[in-house]
Amino acid sequence: MKGEAIASYIFLGLGWRYLQDAATGYPVRGEGFVLENIDTVLARLNEFDLQVTLRAATELATVRQELSALPQDARLTPEQAKRLARVMLDLQRTLQAEALGNVAYVVTDKRLDVRKLLGRSSELFAPEVFRQLPPVARYDFTEAGFCVAFERPTAAAFHLLRATEDVLRSYYCAIVRRDRIDPLLWGPMTEVLAKRRNPPPAELLRNLDNIRLSFRNPTQHPDKIYDIQEAQDLFSLCVDVVNRMVRSAAWKGAA
Repeated sequence: MKGEAIASYIFLGLGWRYLQDAATGYPVRGEGFVLENIDTVLARLNEFDLQVTLRAATELATVRQELSALPQDARLTPEQAKRLARVMLDLQRTLQAEALGNVAYVVTDKRLDVRKLLGRSSELFAPEVFRQLPPVARYDFTEAGFCVAFERPTAAAFHLLRATEDVLRSYYCAIVRRDRIDPLLWGPMTEVLAKRRNPPPAELLRNLDNIRLSFRNPTQHPDKIYDIQEAQDLFSLCVDVVNRMVRSAAWKGAA
């Protein structure tokens, strides 16, 4: 997967249109003139991997070679302009046929900012929280962002719950220094924390239990399929509890 600025497609179209309309007297060289536009079209065809059209563009490459041999101040003759227009019209038919087989997928708006979901999930957290997360949690929250953006909600839920549990383990270990339970399981960890002399805030523990019972357990087993709205709700719930854990005095004392 890669991000592609739509400007590149626009430049291909602009260059193509220029060459189709190029008339007698158009300068061959110079910024924005014939040779530059031929180069733009050929470069964009290669960039977009339009291999069929590129193979069909041999005559356009030949025209470019012939025009590049002309004097610095050369301008299109009537014959050159007519030939260039014909070459572009013939090539356009190939481009249209090949383009029908290439599909571009557009990310649609979500309630969560799509620009942040696409690799900037850290900005969905309170300031300075994301960088303090364990590596696995950072990875999973980033992957969850991509999954929500590309509308794979059940996959997003798996990553969100893995990330939250990973943070909970670090939070538990920051508070419980001795005689820790083994293995570090979500339910037993919150039970131990609740029984501490100075337990974490009740609201945090309730939210952790809600996520475990309502989301984590049904997701762990093949009992739950998410829609995109549920995945975004879960994202917000997980971000909330993670913010609370990481910004707590216990976490800061262990850092």
